[in-house]
Amino acid sequence: MTRTGHPHPAPSAGRASAVTVPPDPTSSLHERLAALRGERTPAVEDFTARVRSLLVIASSSRGGSSMLAETLRASPDLVHLQAEINPFLRLAGLGHPDSGAGSDRLDAGHLEALPAATRALLDEELARDAGTPADPADTTGSADAGQLALDIAWRLTVQWPHLPLDPLELARRARDLLAAAPPGGSAAVTLELLRHLYDQGLPVSPWYYDLPPDLLRRDGFGSPGAQSPAPFLVEEPPFVLARPWRRAGPADLRERTLVVKTPSNAYRLDFLRALFPNARIRVLHLTRNPAAAINGLLDGWLHHGFHAHRMPTPLAITDYVEQCPDNQWWWKFDLPPGWQEYTTAPLLNVCAFQWRSSHQAVLDHLGTVRTDSLTLRFEDLIAGPERRAAAYRRLTHWLGIPLGEALLRSIEHGIAPVAATARPRAGRWQARADLITRALDAPTFHLADRLGYTDPAHWI
Repeated sequence: MTRTGHPHPAPSAGRASAVTVPPDPTSSLHERLAALRGERTPAVEDFTARVRSLLVIASSSRGGSSMLAETLRASPDLVHLQAEINPFLRLAGLGHPDSGAGSDRLDAGHLEALPAATRALLDEELARDAGTPADPADTTGSADAGQLALDIAWRLTVQWPHLPLDPLELARRARDLLAAAPPGGSAAVTLELLRHLYDQGLPVSPWYYDLPPDLLRRDGFGSPGAQSPAPFLVEEPPFVLARPWRRAGPADLRERTLVVKTPSNAYRLDFLRALFPNARIRVLHLTRNPAAAINGLLDGWLHHGFHAHRMPTPLAITDYVEQCPDNQWWWKFDLPPGWQEYTTAPLLNVCAFQWRSSHQAVLDHLGTVRTDSLTLRFEDLIAGPERRAAAYRRLTHWLGIPLGEALLRSIEHGIAPVAATARPRAGRWQARADLITRALDAPTFHLADRLGYTDPAHWI
């Protein structure tokens, strides 16, 4: 297998035009994934019914939930999905527009309307994904390497749903590569598989993964394109890299809290209560001042990733659709109810709308449904050591778990940026202060006041 890097092909290149998207791409994807199901046996039957404690991190997009969730993975007292829940919902027909909700909002009725077979499949796929990070040094063992290879194949198949990938062949190649890879080499294995697919004439690119840009440039992959990676998507880029993973067993679901993190869950709190009927639900409302969050959203909309929803009719969002012809078809990040009124708005106004909508949805739910909740500021999580540790002590006390050694190390030393357009730092939005303040209208300031962000001079 060649180690020569390749630049990302343009959408009009011969490689891309050679791919024919089937009339019903989701059906074709399900057929391919079915080949993996016999190999990827769920660790727990009736998974969602067995979960006894659920933590929902509710925030706006670019509100810091990815960083918080990744930090919490260091705690041995919590259980996680490997990434977000969105791909599993989309595979079950619960994404926009298939859900019929008109947005990212879901309620208990959407779950009740699912056919029994689809509901069972959703349960099984979540069971296959839930667990905890494993020691990378253990992945050379045959059983662990076999599971990791299957996870890599599943991710690649879902990430490139329009391509005629053979998941069992991908799993076989992944197993061979893992056998020769150093411990923790799953990222390198994914890169090798992408090279192999590219050499076969398929338009894949590592630029759509959560990998350091310097690494990709150094490895000869050129520069990222501005277009979406596929004509339809199940997982939102930057794509997740499968990692060494220990699946959750019955005791984990009985004794530990499952953490679910996705900004769109701000509109799904009633749905999640129905999905996990026997769980104690806790909602962590993670806030961030509007200027910083809007700045992050603006960066993301102009980034080569974060494509979330392909629109049936072209968007006319100014300062966005002009950047790339493909942008007119893609709404990025969460899709709040009422998004239709913003399809011709300036991009800054769209970002402010997304920030307001998510936090308003969380406040509305907490105001009407009796919920065990905690509000935490992202600003505290990126502050100095004492303030940061105090915030995590408050969180772990609320969850009833120890602030153990591994979690303390993660808090003290930090983590690599997760799905970030730039490394998080206090006050980054101030470089665009003149621009960002245009989006801070009366409704935004009113909600900021409700969340405790009363003085913009103190926003970081």
